[in-house]
Amino acid sequence: MKKLWPLPLALLGLILSACTGSQEPPLPALVAMGGQDEVRFYRARDLQAGAASPVATWSTPGLQDLANSNAFRRLYLLFPDRLEAYPTSGFTETSVPNDPSVVQALPVDCTGGYLRLGQNKLLVHCPGTQKAFLFGLPDPGTPEEADLTGLDPASRLALLPQEGLDLLAYLAPGALGFRPAEAPGATPRLEKPLNPPLQTPWDLRADGQGRLLGLGTTPTEVRLYTLQGEEVPSRKVLADFPRPSRLALDPVGGGVAYGQGFQVLFPRESPVQRQFDTYTAGLVGQDGYLYLVQGQALEVYDLVPSPPLFLRSLNLGFSPTTLAFIPVE
Repeated sequence: MKKLWPLPLALLGLILSACTGSQEPPLPALVAMGGQDEVRFYRARDLQAGAASPVATWSTPGLQDLANSNAFRRLYLLFPDRLEAYPTSGFTETSVPNDPSVVQALPVDCTGGYLRLGQNKLLVHCPGTQKAFLFGLPDPGTPEEADLTGLDPASRLALLPQEGLDLLAYLAPGALGFRPAEAPGATPRLEKPLNPPLQTPWDLRADGQGRLLGLGTTPTEVRLYTLQGEEVPSRKVLADFPRPSRLALDPVGGGVAYGQGFQVLFPRESPVQRQFDTYTAGLVGQDGYLYLVQGQALEVYDLVPSPPLFLRSLNLGFSPTTLAFIPVE
């Protein structure tokens, strides 16, 4: 029998009350999909019902990544040379106004970069130049460069909210840890070795409950590492292939590892699903639904049952590489 991830009773109650998977009415929301120099916005309930007609499409040449902050009601778009922030307070299920954005230039070429939201900061990691920058929320001003001294260039980065701070978290081939972004030797900080070490770190996420989840490959498999307190347990996940893998997490909706197949991690752990399919983008929404991309196809699953219930496969007509869930009025 597989071990279930422990969840506090308060969080479990929040999950059951907030999720709309297998329930009515659906949560009013949009799913933003970025890729091929554009962002398309879909009604979440349309995708769940099998319709794939976008509410709006923005032209975004050079788009690298996107991230949505529910707390600050901003949608952030990352380009090789800049970061843009769009207010989402005027978004509805039928209208996505392209209001003037706040644009902040980046001091380096961020081709191949990605975004990670913290509690009060937004992290922009530019692996190609081995640089990372912190922007204050909600609207990005002058960036503060994160100090990456001593970190392996292959490290994946994230932000870990702790006691009002957004700490720089990192998954290196041999270690998982966190420290202040501007002062590596200051506190609070913690670093734990990985056993076994990783050949390639692929993804790192904070789950909203104080845990860090890191995903990477050894020469033979995909492994998940969890840092909570002083312990770093690890285990094999997904299928028996050391393939590129990612995490899709929402503290209310659940957590999923995907790549060669997918596997629900919480609130109810599942066996590996669709292990011969390759997924390149994924999203867990606050509504308790999972959205997974294969090329131009989108698969939608209800995460409330265990194993998850397959609902739809839709042809999008383009190949998104990054997804965001945007609750609306």
